[in-house]
Amino acid sequence: MSQTKNLDVDNIMALLPCYHKQYGNATEMVFSEEEPVVVPRTIATVLKRLARECTVDLQAARKKYGEMLGCSRAVPVVLGQRSILLPVKVRKAVSRNDASRGYVNFFDIKGVDGDNACTELMLNNGRSILCYHSCKNINRHIRDCYFISQKMMKDREEHEGPLRGYLGYPATKEDIGIILKELREIREKL
Repeated sequence: MSQTKNLDVDNIMALLPCYHKQYGNATEMVFSEEEPVVVPRTIATVLKRLARECTVDLQAARKKYGEMLGCSRAVPVVLGQRSILLPVKVRKAVSRNDASRGYVNFFDIKGVDGDNACTELMLNNGRSILCYHSCKNINRHIRDCYFISQKMMKDREEHEGPLRGYLGYPATKEDIGIILKELREIREKL
């Protein structure tokens, strides 16, 4: 799947299962700054390869965020700081092995409109995606994604600690001198 190599994951707006005359089950990748691409792989394969490229263990991530949210199904897939994929049912399966679930990047959802049977997700690029969830259910999933994004931001701030404002600047000669001195002291102790 050469289409996902060197791919900016934050540019992905949605992964949607589709049928293709030539490929059969395929995945439509919707981008924010490019035209959509149909990949001749199932959505599960595309998601696994994207996760591998982002060095994300899907099973561990689903377990962690599932426990955090108190759910085991429809757990958002976190691929990065700006890429939290909301699972949505976008089609009815025709055969047993058909995927009916697609994924929409939480940060690219502009609005939600619908009723109890189906909901329309409006994306930032003007495209809309019809999904088979109630508005109430979709809004709950969106809140879950928001909660995860806030938790990630808080964890990142705590991790950076007192150096938070300092890390964006290049090291000075004095900084490098201090590091070299500490390394020499460590080497002498060993």
